[in-house]
Amino acid sequence: MMTVTLRVDSQMLIDYLHYLFPEEEYGLKVSSDTIMGKLIISHCREAPAPIFPPSDDRLVTFVLPKCRSTQSLDNKFLFFSSGDETQLNLALRALFEWDLMAYYHRGEELNFPKKDIVEGFIFSRKLFSKDCFDTLHKRIYRRQQEQLNRLSNKLRRKLYYIDETMDISGLKK
Repeated sequence: MMTVTLRVDSQMLIDYLHYLFPEEEYGLKVSSDTIMGKLIISHCREAPAPIFPPSDDRLVTFVLPKCRSTQSLDNKFLFFSSGDETQLNLALRALFEWDLMAYYHRGEELNFPKKDIVEGFIFSRKLFSKDCFDTLHKRIYRRQQEQLNRLSNKLRRKLYYIDETMDISGLKK
């Protein structure tokens, strides 16, 4: 059995990993069919001796599948470097954000209230270990503000262009 341990940035992302991968006796069973599974497998490194990470409540153990991409890792001591951990946490956060926004937009298209959409996401992704409602609500709000600012800037540039194109101050002499 091939296992590797990752220190995850937040409890909410740990819960999300439990949504992505089924739990087994020794950890979360990674699938090489998913984006996150492929990233986890590709970042595994071999160590000459076992590496025991310090005790931490944000550690997640993954059980790797036996497939072509993990053949060379069988019977090896596996670990993630600190750079790998950073990259995997960034990728996990990006996947989470993408999933949240896709879920939110689907709910918005169906005219569901924001509160119901966020609660539905929390429930469907089993994000129960921490109060995620406020966190997710703020993320959605920030994304909406960013979209509004981009739209506002685009409109401002368009109006500036129109104003400059139609400048008739030289004709008033």
